[in-house]
Amino acid sequence: MEVGMGGRVASSIGRWPRWAGHAASGAAALYGCVLLVAALLGYRSFLGVTDLGLPDVTWPGAVVLLVGSVVAAATVRPWGRRVPSRVLSAGAWGVALLALAGSCMVLLHLIQLVLTGTADGVIFVERLCLAAVGALFTATALAHTRRSAGVCVRCGWAHQADATNRRHPAPHAAPPIVRRIAYAGCCAFLPYLVLHTLGAAGVPGIEPGGFRPTWYMLLAGYCGVGLAVFLLLGLVRPWGMVFPRWTLWWAGRRVPRFLPLTPVWLIAPTFAVYGTTSGILAGAGVLGDDLFGIGGAASLAFGAYGWALAVAAVSYQLRTRPLCVSERTSGPPTE
Repeated sequence: MEVGMGGRVASSIGRWPRWAGHAASGAAALYGCVLLVAALLGYRSFLGVTDLGLPDVTWPGAVVLLVGSVVAAATVRPWGRRVPSRVLSAGAWGVALLALAGSCMVLLHLIQLVLTGTADGVIFVERLCLAAVGALFTATALAHTRRSAGVCVRCGWAHQADATNRRHPAPHAAPPIVRRIAYAGCCAFLPYLVLHTLGAAGVPGIEPGGFRPTWYMLLAGYCGVGLAVFLLLGLVRPWGMVFPRWTLWWAGRRVPRFLPLTPVWLIAPTFAVYGTTSGILAGAGVLGDDLFGIGGAASLAFGAYGWALAVAAVSYQLRTRPLCVSERTSGPPTE
């Protein structure tokens, strides 16, 4: 039977434990070499931290990436067995966390670049590349941790060697506590939208500097929040696992896991860090924003939504994780 392009892509993604370590090593080596050359040529604006009065991280970034490349290679090469598995796992997880921390503001850079065209495109590319490196190292660390524990690297469970087929769980909602967190994250946008609506209606003292949003801007904001709420609810409701009836020809088909999780893990860190940090700084009086005004409402909305999205994403990954099963107890493979 001929396999379509979508099936080949899904099958390749499903075999991520085989290629994640190689890809992470190559990506980190390439990025590290580029950053090393840039540092040798005098570049000192990696991630734009020097503009914030922070120490330069160009050299440390290059070192972390190059060392991480060796760590990732050690997880998949025979010579890596000489290194304690805990050391390799800790190294891979460490590089993943550092890369993801450095990329956490990539979404805000993209929004600013699209809307104003004034964002630093170099910094945006740097953060975007770190996001890719962080994702690859997360997969590498997860595969190596499972491999070291003696469980299946694909599903994370111990099973017989003949379990080569995959079975996806039936659609079901997230646990009640996760659903309540998701609903709270959706409701966190209400004060933000109400204040912007009052500002658009001409109520003084709402927007900073006397700015008055147009109704077109307000409509765009409503649409953006609607999409954000839709994404969050899809992670906790059954229709986020199987396309519902209103999706027409897609109805009844399984939702590929990467489809919601890719934008989620780009959005969640940015919103969580931005909202939490700005809220703390506003509360301390550093930013000069009113904690109970539009600035505080924005911090609440983005921070609460970002953390709720992260919690829902973890739940979604665990609930949708396919299980390896034997051909004797399953039908044809689902991917």
